[in-house]
Amino acid sequence: MPREGIRCVESRTVLFVTSTIGYGGSEKHLLEIIDRLGGSDIRPLILCAKTDPFSARLNNDYADVIRCENALKSAWGWFCVFRDIRPDVVVFIYGTLLDIPWYASAAARLARVRRLYGIQHLIAPPLPPKVEVRSILDVLRRLIGKRARRLMSAYVAPRLCDKTICVSNAVRDSLVQDYHFPLEKAVTIYNGVSVSTFVPSVGEGIAVRDKLGIHSEEFVLVCAARLSGEKGIDILLLAMSEIVRRNVSCKCIIVGDGYLREELSEQVRQLGLAGHIFMLGFQQDVRPYLLAANAFVLTSYKEGLPFAILEAMACGLPCIVTNVGGNAEAVAHNVTGLVVKAGSPIDVAEAVYSLFTHPEERKRMSREARLRVCREFNIEARMAEIKQLILN
Repeated sequence: MPREGIRCVESRTVLFVTSTIGYGGSEKHLLEIIDRLGGSDIRPLILCAKTDPFSARLNNDYADVIRCENALKSAWGWFCVFRDIRPDVVVFIYGTLLDIPWYASAAARLARVRRLYGIQHLIAPPLPPKVEVRSILDVLRRLIGKRARRLMSAYVAPRLCDKTICVSNAVRDSLVQDYHFPLEKAVTIYNGVSVSTFVPSVGEGIAVRDKLGIHSEEFVLVCAARLSGEKGIDILLLAMSEIVRRNVSCKCIIVGDGYLREELSEQVRQLGLAGHIFMLGFQQDVRPYLLAANAFVLTSYKEGLPFAILEAMACGLPCIVTNVGGNAEAVAHNVTGLVVKAGSPIDVAEAVYSLFTHPEERKRMSREARLRVCREFNIEARMAEIKQLILN
């Protein structure tokens, strides 16, 4: 079994295992952890089972990336990798529930890894419905059907791990209630944001408005999200169509890229929103666009706890979010923003109209949003919790 690129590290090794195929919130979270782990007795390693979005983004020279796509096709391959690296701690990063096969954790235990952890970033997908038993075939389906296989796939890892870290209570609850994760091993540690990096400011926002030709008196929404189905950008565009129909002077900046870009661009054209929607693609630094806005909006169908919401709140933006995942754990309804039903363009439009027509309420929410992030979602405090847990 080839294991090119694997090498033993003499210092205390923390191995992060990821099966990502791109760069998003869970990958950003991992880099934040690694930035705070470096030290004379800690050696962070990232094991990429698929693609490597990390090497180009590492801000230090004490962390290494190992790519093992060809070696991780079986339980034996995982065992050999763990045996050769000999980490003191392994942390499995789950962008989705079953990103990493269940036997990876079993292989780590067989390779005598002392401490295992999982970090779950997204609320668990719904299980297939139970099969009603009406025949012998139905009994077999109950025992080995889709629902049973998915439950079995999710059964092993959380029981072999010392703890499963969930980025919101909603993520934890879905794993415990639907997939029977051991409650005593599931702990919530919220995502965090740098409150010194993301701060309210006027200058950068004015520059963005000038660049896009947006007048100072116009109401501006900003959405930072992947252009993928679960983010519900089509709902945002329908809501914007309703807002424009009400003669509200409103523009929407969408920062992000994804496989739905062309489809959404066509929707913008069909809705006659070309002068109201700015689809700017992926931006390395989202802060200037947040600072150009009056409010943040995220119309997603599925979330864990999005960094985009926390970054917007840190910049003093009231947020309009759907009541999914951990969104409502960050955005307190009528306090730091407005929480609406997922999939409803009218509800989103009503929320936007409410913020537009109540500037004093908007200012109050802006102050409360900043205070809430500083108090509950400061990245230094949240990363310190994770570091203390995994280093024990």
